[in-house]
Amino acid sequence: MFRPAIVLISCYLIGSVPWSAIVAKIFSGASIDLSREGTRNVGATNVWYLAGPIAGCIAAAGDACKGILAVSIGRWVGLPGFMWPLCGWMAVVGHTWSVFLKFRGGRGASATVGAFVALMPWEALACGLMVATGLLTFGGCLLLSLAAVWPFCLVFALARGAVDFKTACTAAFLVLWVLALGWKNLHSDFIALSEAMSKHLVRRKLYRFSALIFPALIYPAFGYGIFRSVLLVSAGAAFAVEYLRFHVPKVNEFVKRFFAPVGRPREAEHISSTTTFLLGSALASLFPEPIGAISMVVLILGDAWASLCGTKFGRTPLIGGKTLEGSLGCFVISCLSCFLMSKLFNYPISIFQSLTAALAATVVEALSPSGLDNLTMASVAALVLYVI
Repeated sequence: MFRPAIVLISCYLIGSVPWSAIVAKIFSGASIDLSREGTRNVGATNVWYLAGPIAGCIAAAGDACKGILAVSIGRWVGLPGFMWPLCGWMAVVGHTWSVFLKFRGGRGASATVGAFVALMPWEALACGLMVATGLLTFGGCLLLSLAAVWPFCLVFALARGAVDFKTACTAAFLVLWVLALGWKNLHSDFIALSEAMSKHLVRRKLYRFSALIFPALIYPAFGYGIFRSVLLVSAGAAFAVEYLRFHVPKVNEFVKRFFAPVGRPREAEHISSTTTFLLGSALASLFPEPIGAISMVVLILGDAWASLCGTKFGRTPLIGGKTLEGSLGCFVISCLSCFLMSKLFNYPISIFQSLTAALAATVVEALSPSGLDNLTMASVAALVLYVI
């Protein structure tokens, strides 16, 4: 009885260490009170605003280590698995009401992320890619991105046996606690999301992200055979609609109106990128399990990062309007996606194989005419993984 209490109190003290405040003062060269300046939150986001991106990243890493250390201590001392998230929760409580800051602090989002990394590392890192993609897409909305992604993290962990049901419940309690504390910030994120949705590129990429349902839900829940069948049927249906579009004017008008929020003007008279995307994904699904699912994630995220990084940071032109910065973004996210998805799907892919497949997908994305990269990226990535 005494051991759990001592561990939980220790985790509270670990969370109370005002790492963000320390980093802010070191990098700013002055006495900064995070609770009174900027967003008035004693956390990594406020450090980013007041002391710069490098300081913000160091603060986030340090706060995340609180959650990692707290969960690790619970594991090391032999507490039951369902108590490990509670150790992370106590670190979050310490971060929010720090004994060293007169019981003030931040929301504890970074500490919660750290706790998830310690509990289910591959699931948390893979979902971290989705959060980073959300930040890049919307230009912020950190808490909203975390709120949208964390259920998938738990579903993956339960499906893979990384955690049991009781541990998943206490982990869910930890997340809901942080979201409740950050309700005002969550509300602000919703406002920022509505503003971002006024941009055509954001709407288009959000629409494409919905295709992650294929590798994220259909494949894990129903198996690779169903995953392949659904993709082939979807590609066939899309191709049939394209045929009707070019032969029945009313069908074309209906399709144009339906896809107006996310469509491109030139797609009114040419085959749509949705159809090429489904055809490319269906071709990739013909490769052995789970290569097609991994390659589909590479296509979705790689293409998105190429476009978003090129639009926001592109300075060095390449071929056909593509930029070096966009290609670098595509390469990095494709490599990480390939490697982390292989861990989730228990498929042996080395870092070298991930690098090679990512490089092939990036080259194809850079060289393919606009729209055709949806047809070629997944297939080429799948071919490279299969051959290697």
